[in-house]
Amino acid sequence: MIRALLVIAGHELRTRLRDGTAILIAFVAPVALASMFGLALGGDDPPLRATVGIVDLDGGEFPASVRREALAAEELQGMLTLRSYAEEADARRDLDDGEIGAAIVFPAGFSDSVRAGDGGEVRVLRSPEAPLAGVVAGSMVDRISALVDARTLAVKASLAAGVPADEVQLFVEENGADGPALSLAGDPVAGGTVDLGVYYGSGMAALFVFFVVGTCARSLLTDRQLGTLSRLQAAPIPASAIVVGKGLVGFLLALASFCATWLSSVLIFGTTWGDPVGVLAVGTAHVLAATAIVMLVAAGARTDSQADGFVLGIAFVFALLGGSLVPLYDLPELLQGLAMITPNGWTSTGLARLAGTSDGVTAVATPVAVLAGIASVAGALAVLRFRKGLIR
Repeated sequence: MIRALLVIAGHELRTRLRDGTAILIAFVAPVALASMFGLALGGDDPPLRATVGIVDLDGGEFPASVRREALAAEELQGMLTLRSYAEEADARRDLDDGEIGAAIVFPAGFSDSVRAGDGGEVRVLRSPEAPLAGVVAGSMVDRISALVDARTLAVKASLAAGVPADEVQLFVEENGADGPALSLAGDPVAGGTVDLGVYYGSGMAALFVFFVVGTCARSLLTDRQLGTLSRLQAAPIPASAIVVGKGLVGFLLALASFCATWLSSVLIFGTTWGDPVGVLAVGTAHVLAATAIVMLVAAGARTDSQADGFVLGIAFVFALLGGSLVPLYDLPELLQGLAMITPNGWTSTGLARLAGTSDGVTAVATPVAVLAGIASVAGALAVLRFRKGLIR
């Protein structure tokens, strides 16, 4: 079985390289288009918007200071909108309704606890539909936590040095630990901008994966029309080896195409798509899902030209709905929901998360898992259809 599969795969790869199809569709076209988008649209997108709620159960000076500092931060000018809430339930309601993207909850007695050097914990409520707001709120809380830790340490050090308890607060404030000076400089979401060259470059990579796999799937139908498939079946070659061999070549060429587009974007424009391991994980999962979907389409097509039409239509519909051609945040709410039923939607979400933050591969575990699930379902259906129709 393995030997037969390798023979089929080797023959398919030589055929694709010899007729130039693989080189043109897998490398030249996506790299050229990604470069064009990079030249025409490279740079920062207009500022994104994030609405964050502040639930002030404390009523002290600390939440008020955080609000002032956040609104004064130059990096968040024009991007951040803050809403005040007296109750956590009200913030949760607006979070569920999509009125805000995240909320920061200051518990009762927080300011007094920090002032006394006992520390305190601030919670973040997030919505999966507004990742940018979650990142901004999380970044703010990270800095709040650092300041609380510094204040706590300063109070304990002062007490240990013999400063009277009733004088500790004044002593700490006079020595530079008197407030939550919030600075977001160097934050991965500073300015809330996204490099459109990266966005559209990754979109082209995701789109052309379908076309690359389509050339190998098409050859199955061409072989059936020419009678080559029947002759292969007459030989001691398992039918499954024919399908898997061609699919394997499609997968490897598509993955090479994705990586080539990614590498060209980095080398030509000096951009970054984020954590390399995370990008490779998302890319591999996307290619696997695309391969399974295209092979499923090929299993149901009657002719090679019909398969071409099906693949072309599916590729562009998925690209439009899934954010490969139009950023997801520019789509109407209904289409943003539909995007999540396409592999491109999960791929765009995962790659945008990696490019917009310093997160690693764990941040894209959900998109990778969903793409793997899509690949499993589509692959299983493709096998069933092959058994019934294409391979006899």
